[in-house]
Amino acid sequence: MELRPGDLVLCINNRNDLYSRLKRWAIGPYEHIFLYLGKVIILNGGHNIELAPTPMLFESDGRGVVLQSLSIRYGQEVMVLRSNMAPSNTEKILREAIKLASEKQAYYDYLVVAWHIIPRIIFEKLGLDPPLKYQRNEQHICSEAILEVHLRAGIPVLPDDVVPLPGDFYWTTFYAYCWQGKLTDEIV
Repeated sequence: MELRPGDLVLCINNRNDLYSRLKRWAIGPYEHIFLYLGKVIILNGGHNIELAPTPMLFESDGRGVVLQSLSIRYGQEVMVLRSNMAPSNTEKILREAIKLASEKQAYYDYLVVAWHIIPRIIFEKLGLDPPLKYQRNEQHICSEAILEVHLRAGIPVLPDDVVPLPGDFYWTTFYAYCWQGKLTDEIV
């Protein structure tokens, strides 16, 4: 198996501490999602320019929406979802990811956790509809950022009126299970 640009990568929560077990009970086995961009050439400034293809990812973490080296995720247990869309749609998604990561206001959305995710989890466990209507904004948790780049590319992989969780992408018809295991440089 080799990662391809446009693959969605779900980080699996398989730890056994109390917090991880509660999190797994609440939102399922997937605790984070990112988009694999492929190997990107990074230019180092100065007189000597070094060109090195670096495997990169798009994600939203505590620092906001970012592009960064895939190597920060090496060693994590992951599941890879592969797109079954036309390559032109994958290219649109990748372009939108780069654009979104370039926006200065694309911060991490800590408030959506309190206002929408926790109520969604509680109400789903009780079999009720959440009381607050979710509305997209320029701030994103990881799964919101992934949904946002799809919507900007004109590909509605999930409804836009419910805050997505990482595991929601497993059920979309636009992606299919590809592989599961430890993320290493061997699959890049």
